[in-house]
Amino acid sequence: MKTKAIKKYLNIFYPMLSLALFVTAWYVAAQIVDIEIILPSPSACLRQLAALLSTKVFWTAVGGTLGRSTLSFAFSMGAALILAALSAFLKPVARLLSPLVIITRAMPTMSVILLSLIWFTSQITPLFISFLIIFPTLFTSFYSSFSNIDFGLTQMAKVYKVGRLQTLTKLYLPSIYPSFFDAVRAAVSLNVKLVIAAEVLAYTKDSMGVMMQFSKAYLETASLFAWTITAIALSYLLEMLVVLLKKCVVRWK
Repeated sequence: MKTKAIKKYLNIFYPMLSLALFVTAWYVAAQIVDIEIILPSPSACLRQLAALLSTKVFWTAVGGTLGRSTLSFAFSMGAALILAALSAFLKPVARLLSPLVIITRAMPTMSVILLSLIWFTSQITPLFISFLIIFPTLFTSFYSSFSNIDFGLTQMAKVYKVGRLQTLTKLYLPSIYPSFFDAVRAAVSLNVKLVIAAEVLAYTKDSMGVMMQFSKAYLETASLFAWTITAIALSYLLEMLVVLLKKCVVRWK
């Protein structure tokens, strides 16, 4: 019990120490530079963040980015999960999708962004960019999980005439869920970054990206840092949501 308690406290202590060291280094660097337009202090950024929290613009922008991030990720995950399952059990589908996945994974992000700016509106561009980059990453992970399912167990299920629903819930899902949640957790924060980057370039209305662009244009560095802190917090909260869902699934199992 003592060992578990110590590990629990260390898991809290080390991240807090890392954060404290980072903020201290930031504060020292800001004092050395002593030009707020180049590098504002942590306190200045937190004051700006507190000011933003009381505005309607802030919550509208965060809501817009969160909505686009959620929608694009849902499309990416749904398509990756369905196509990965089909590819694992139908080899012609795997052969057909393999070159397409390789191409989308190899495409330069900036090229995708520039092309989407030509093809789509500023509201659609972040969704398209996120899908093209997140989909192949999730597909590869899901396909690997499905492919690693014990073939002997699937054959046994057929021999004993286990129903498809039971085979899915008792065999397939328990076999893939650990890597599934790990892949989703890694991709969800990347998805937020991609959406915000696309919003910056596309000048997407009601978005964190466009607010960052405005902060840069008006040389409001503290505001830009405040929006960056918000983006980090949003990514972290989404990751923690995935962790919570994983724990719920473990309890259910």
